[in-house]
Amino acid sequence: MSAGELEGIISKLKPGETVMIEYESNSSPEVLLFLLYRYSKKNNMRILVDDIADTFWEYLTRLEIMGFQREGLDSMDVIKAGGTKTVGNVVGKVELDRYMLDFKYYGKKYDEWRPKDEVLINPVLGIYKLFIMADPVESMRLVKNISTFVGNKSRIAFYFINYRAVEDKHPFVIPLMEEICTTVLKWNKRNCSFELKVIKASSAEIEGEYITLKLDEIQK
Repeated sequence: MSAGELEGIISKLKPGETVMIEYESNSSPEVLLFLLYRYSKKNNMRILVDDIADTFWEYLTRLEIMGFQREGLDSMDVIKAGGTKTVGNVVGKVELDRYMLDFKYYGKKYDEWRPKDEVLINPVLGIYKLFIMADPVESMRLVKNISTFVGNKSRIAFYFINYRAVEDKHPFVIPLMEEICTTVLKWNKRNCSFELKVIKASSAEIEGEYITLKLDEIQK
């Protein structure tokens, strides 16, 4: 199967969607970020990365080691929340208070940057780090804050979540996130192949879809 089938799934997502990407620790989620970047370039869509606690830097470093070219990837627009590694074109910074994100201030920075009358691709990297550092009440508040962005038609958001790490700390978080998100994707890796399954979708056309992608095909 080809990356074109993944693009077919992405093309069925609607403005305002909040997409949850559940991945395993060993599944190289940075490869999916690369595919989102390539999709955005091919379709002339703006892309904005929400980088929480240097996760974007981690992704780019691993991609480079895997043999991907960083050119273009490290010029993506970024709103940075916490961390010390500056990568990408940072268009806004949001401080973390006790590992909690100020969503009101984030929303202000987002609105200052976002292009008018365009739908952008918005990968959110590292949100799971906030969940595992939070207590149960803070985690519930974090889920609630994320839910307020569902339906924002200026973007299609992709929340990358290491779901086992979150499950171990707060078992209730993943089911709640699956409920509030409009589409849920599961990303796995087997040897040199990647698997993507649509667990939940707002579009009946992609509900239950399952694709496999080989690393060498992605890197072509």
